[in-house]
Amino acid sequence: MGLTSSLHIGRSGLLASQAAIQVAGNNLANIATEGYHRNDISLAAVRSREIQRGIFLGQGVQIDAVTRQVDEALEARLRASISDEGGSRVAQDLWSEIEAIENELSEIDISTRMAEFFNAWSQVANNPQDLSLRTLAVEQAETLTDYIKSVRGEFGNLQKRIDDRTANAGNTVNDLLDRIAQLNESIALQEGGQAVSAGGLRDQRDLYLTELSQYIDVSVIEQPSGGVDLYVGSLPVVLGNNNRGIAVNTETVNGELVTSVRLAEDNSPLDIQSGELGALVKFRGVHLENAIDALDTYTNALIYEVNKIHSSSQGLTLLNSAVGTTVVEDTSVALNDAASKIPFPLQHGSFQFHVTQKSTGQRITQTINVDLDGINPATDTTLTDLAASINAVANVSASITLDGRLQINSDAADFQFSFSDDTSGAVAALGINTFFTGDQAYNVGVNTDLVGDPRNIAVAREHLPGDNRGALAVAALRDTGIDALGGLSLPGYWNRHVEDVSIRTAQAIDQLNADSVVKENLKVQQQAISGVNADEETINLLNYQRMYQANARFLTVVDELMATLINII
Repeated sequence: MGLTSSLHIGRSGLLASQAAIQVAGNNLANIATEGYHRNDISLAAVRSREIQRGIFLGQGVQIDAVTRQVDEALEARLRASISDEGGSRVAQDLWSEIEAIENELSEIDISTRMAEFFNAWSQVANNPQDLSLRTLAVEQAETLTDYIKSVRGEFGNLQKRIDDRTANAGNTVNDLLDRIAQLNESIALQEGGQAVSAGGLRDQRDLYLTELSQYIDVSVIEQPSGGVDLYVGSLPVVLGNNNRGIAVNTETVNGELVTSVRLAEDNSPLDIQSGELGALVKFRGVHLENAIDALDTYTNALIYEVNKIHSSSQGLTLLNSAVGTTVVEDTSVALNDAASKIPFPLQHGSFQFHVTQKSTGQRITQTINVDLDGINPATDTTLTDLAASINAVANVSASITLDGRLQINSDAADFQFSFSDDTSGAVAALGINTFFTGDQAYNVGVNTDLVGDPRNIAVAREHLPGDNRGALAVAALRDTGIDALGGLSLPGYWNRHVEDVSIRTAQAIDQLNADSVVKENLKVQQQAISGVNADEETINLLNYQRMYQANARFLTVVDELMATLINII
């Protein structure tokens, strides 16, 4: 062991200190780089050499490793928190949109218009023969139905916006999956299965993984090659450099558009629990559909309950003809059979059918039975049976139109007809002598016969002039429990829905705040492990500088010794 070995020792110190300075400098240069993970250099003494028995001398220093500081468990928790926050932010935005569409915090809302509608009927009850009050009731009904349809239209627009946003999110996810798969290949090539780290490429991949987590929740499993496999639930979406892709599918199920996210390679459904994409699909398929169902259920009950009262009452003028507004898909099945596609519930009962001769005032009454008890299905009443029963009454004719609607006409201008005491709901369900048309929020309207002539508004019972019992019954719906609404009244049912939306909006805001706090706390923990501390790196830089200076000084001393030795020789 001589001066030559000392030169090697000094050289190893210079090289190690140079590398250490580069690592510290690279850390400082990337102090503000998003997604950068700090690198640490580890130095180790070169294995000592035995110069004589039992005596060992060191041979300098070597670079043991340059390590990228990352806690994979913490990174996984951070990605999960980003997914949760992304999903919560979407939910909060969309619940706020529903709240804004319904606009129940103002006086331009369904609740206000519903109250005005019932108030108008109360006024009609006070003076049932006043045409101006009847006209007001029709106008208030039109205002209510127009607003219901506008809310339903806005819900439809929100569905379209969610669909567009979902499609864009799907495209972004596929782009990120492609980039991650490409980086997997590059990292595997650069690292070559050795104990080296392609830090820059890994940082870039982690950045893409973080961005991907905003849209979907993924599990990341690293392979020995350095690549990662990505799973959504139990299904792999990326295997090494193979991106299996996702597909956002929209299909019609039972007349409704349903959006789902599937694996593009084999169309397997993906169970996305969080992230923006998962929240969009869930909100559209569950929460928005529930809001639309609530509006449709409320509207259907409003239509049917008012129509049951109106169809069994009489106006200032009776009917010469009537065509039902409800289309019956199959006229040969029982009226309460699902195949008939009647959108209202009918039950076993009957109604009174009256035929009045105007010139004499003579009136005949016929009980029309509606057999829907199901005891003998072969005898249950069909639309064909019902038309035949009415047609058997003198001075009127009943038939079924080509599109499946019940039509009733007087045989002569001197005869008129009316209805009362309908315990089956058949007259209202078939749309005969009704106040409202339609069956859901998107098609609700006011009968044009009433808009054109308010005398046709039916508010009397038992054909008594000036009778107001029909109007009182409609006004009483404000406080009447309805079976179809779970025993709640119309205002009570809608108010409960509004309260539910308000509560869910507040919960979504709270959840977003909670998820944001969790994410920020995890980011602080990540920075403590992977972030660059300028003070620490500066101290390291000074230490490595002194190390370099010391080794340079050591080489100078060795050089002087060698020169002295040569001069002696």
